[in-house]
Amino acid sequence: QLQCKMGLKEKMMKMKCRNVLSFLVFWGQIQNYMMRSSMSLIVLAMVKTENKAVTGVAEVITDGCVVENIGGLNETLVHQVKDNEGGLEWDQMMIGLVLSSFSWGYMTTQIIGGRLAELYGSKRVYGLGLFIPALLMLLHPVAARIDAKLFIALRVLVGVFEGVTWPAMHALTARWVPIGERSSWVSQTYFGSTFGMVFTFPMCGFIISSIGWEACFYIISCLSLLWSVVWYFFAYDSPEDHPRISPEELEEVSGLQVSSSNRPPIPWLDIVKSPPLWGTLITDCGNTFGIVTMLRMGPAYLKFMLGLDMKTLGILSGLPMLSRYIGGVAIGRLSDWLIRSGRLSLLSVRRLFNTSSQVAPAVAMVVMVYVGCNTTAVISCMVIGMGLNAVAAGHFVSAVDLAPNFAGTLLGISNTFSGGGMGTLAPLVVGAITSNNQTWAAWQSVFWLAAGV
Repeated sequence: QLQCKMGLKEKMMKMKCRNVLSFLVFWGQIQNYMMRSSMSLIVLAMVKTENKAVTGVAEVITDGCVVENIGGLNETLVHQVKDNEGGLEWDQMMIGLVLSSFSWGYMTTQIIGGRLAELYGSKRVYGLGLFIPALLMLLHPVAARIDAKLFIALRVLVGVFEGVTWPAMHALTARWVPIGERSSWVSQTYFGSTFGMVFTFPMCGFIISSIGWEACFYIISCLSLLWSVVWYFFAYDSPEDHPRISPEELEEVSGLQVSSSNRPPIPWLDIVKSPPLWGTLITDCGNTFGIVTMLRMGPAYLKFMLGLDMKTLGILSGLPMLSRYIGGVAIGRLSDWLIRSGRLSLLSVRRLFNTSSQVAPAVAMVVMVYVGCNTTAVISCMVIGMGLNAVAAGHFVSAVDLAPNFAGTLLGISNTFSGGGMGTLAPLVVGAITSNNQTWAAWQSVFWLAAGV
């Protein structure tokens, strides 16, 4: 027994510090996305389900499926959508505002977050970027009961503070991870965000059905505060700062072209004139519009069009995100192997997987909206599309490849327009299309638009 304990201790001591850091960021991303993405499910339980009427459409949704209606009046009569519904009288446009409000704040701190992480370290920037929103989550239930505008203001503040997190991670990656490991490291670490959704949707579905929607905010807040304590004691900004790093690991990361002491000024003109950066930005905007449409509005589609109850909705909404993580890690490892083995150049690998990560989800969204009431086929399309959305092997890691010293700033620029701009635009567009118009034609327009973008 003593030998077993000693063996375990030796294995823990031999664990690379960047693997520990990977776990901490992975867990942080789970909490990050619990706080930001849970709203797409919770809001459906917060509001009253209204019967929406639209003239001139010869369809009626009943038992989660569309049947003919000779009278020409379309009403949403979805089976079981009233389970555990709240008392807030928010229409689809208000729901769209609530879901987009996070992005209003999110876009304001991307660039500054990246630069602060480059100058002062990711530990403080990333840590505070999740600690303060965790405190704000405790106020959400009260704010929602008082006034929708107050609730929206809170969501904007959550977005402001969480806006620094993704750029801060890029600054951290540039200091800790060798080029031949980046796709794998980014996919298995950053995309703890997808696991955040995998855990959040089923968890919130169960909590809503068992306790009520208010408890979701309190539980997510407590879990995030616990992570903040662990992060404070175990995270370090650079390998040189870590007191327990081995000489071997320090040697492995010594070749990284990142300056920890001499911080050069940002070459703004070169950034503006860089075609690769523009390509990354445009791709990220298109990818984010599709992901936000699927992530934030997908649960509404499953509830109003397929008639899923909250518990089932929570479980099934998490499956595409689990697929995205598994696919991202697998394709990321394949990407790194192709680069290390010399079978393909870095540029060829990035182009190959960038193309597949955008085309596959677009095709899946278009197919999904034409399979009607077949829930299995709908979820299968979501799972396949998200499983092939391996952005960590494509455009997403390009900022670290292009300019390691400014990786946080570059991601901040890109994420201002993608996570912020597209994150704001997509829910508003979907809300406008589907407001009082929960029809197959409306949702076909939504997913065709997302696929095209």
